[in-house]
Amino acid sequence: MITHFTMGTWPNEIEANLSKAGIQTPTPIQKTAIPAALEGKNILLRSQTGSGKTLAYTLPLLASIDSEKLTTQALIIAPSQELAVQIEQVIKETIANTGITCQTFIGGANINRQIEKLKKKKPHIAVGTPGRVLELVKTKKIKLADVGFYVIDEVDRLVLEDKSWSEVEELGKRIGYSAQFMFASATAPDKLETKLASFVKDIVRIEADGSVVPAQVEHVFVMIEARDRIDMVRRLIHAEGIKKGIVFVNQLDKLTEAVEKLRYRKIDAVGLSSESSKQERELAIQAMKSNEASILVATDVAARGLDLADVTHIIQLETPNEAASYLHRAGRTGRMNQSGKVISLFERRELYKKEKYENHLSISIEPVELAKGRLISKQY
Repeated sequence: MITHFTMGTWPNEIEANLSKAGIQTPTPIQKTAIPAALEGKNILLRSQTGSGKTLAYTLPLLASIDSEKLTTQALIIAPSQELAVQIEQVIKETIANTGITCQTFIGGANINRQIEKLKKKKPHIAVGTPGRVLELVKTKKIKLADVGFYVIDEVDRLVLEDKSWSEVEELGKRIGYSAQFMFASATAPDKLETKLASFVKDIVRIEADGSVVPAQVEHVFVMIEARDRIDMVRRLIHAEGIKKGIVFVNQLDKLTEAVEKLRYRKIDAVGLSSESSKQERELAIQAMKSNEASILVATDVAARGLDLADVTHIIQLETPNEAASYLHRAGRTGRMNQSGKVISLFERRELYKKEKYENHLSISIEPVELAKGRLISKQY
């Protein structure tokens, strides 16, 4: 187990870059995972969102990169464009002044521009979505001969998507058993290793101590009538004084309606869904990061991997059917030991979901009501 980042296994500049980013000591999952990865083990890494999993696989990866060799030596796959871009950002901040290079290859972006960049220079680390990366591999634009490190982030999401998983699996088989593999997620289904066995051997599962939900996140719910959902969200935003929050919906039509109605009531809201173009996604995320918008209304495309700093509240205008979705939505707040609050809106007929979340995630979701402009405890 490590207690600091000065280990002499990666370029000296990396310690300075981590310090500049305010990262002085490893998180619990990093303390356990980094030494195991440096030993060359194949790892299935599970810990709560915001616990530092990206650096837990990035630092061991960087220890294996030969910056003098101008070939792609590591491949990182993410389920969404947003997560791929965020991973690239973390890596680029970490590798500044080292001579190591990183580039993203995501669907939705211009493939011809990506090919032109590859012709000029092959990145040491390629980060991307599975379909786009496999396309570039099949056309021999990305070569896997020197790839010695294969990472899949949010692996539990990818394993549930048949097309994406077949692409992940094919990439794994093309890379071969000689590479080192790391899989990261907030959840790790019991049968996941069976799926991974088709292209990787001898996986070590490493799990952080404690709940998958950060302890500093508060979970509450409000009983509502269906017609009152969006108006209740508006009232909650005002009552809680939310400066940066995410409102989750299940359906695209509800997303559009919510954004329009919140804007009509002078709330700076932007929307993000699977139907958003790459430019629309970038604009929405940038608006939140620059504080031009205070509320992001999103479908589950934003629930995994999206790392917006200082999100204090999650409001579930519509609650998900699965506890795993609740977990990943909740994981957008309370990151890196900050406090946060998840407010779920339930009709009476939906209360069975509350019990499911509590049982599966070992949390307590307390009843509250809005009275005189503030939330107070309520017994139903």
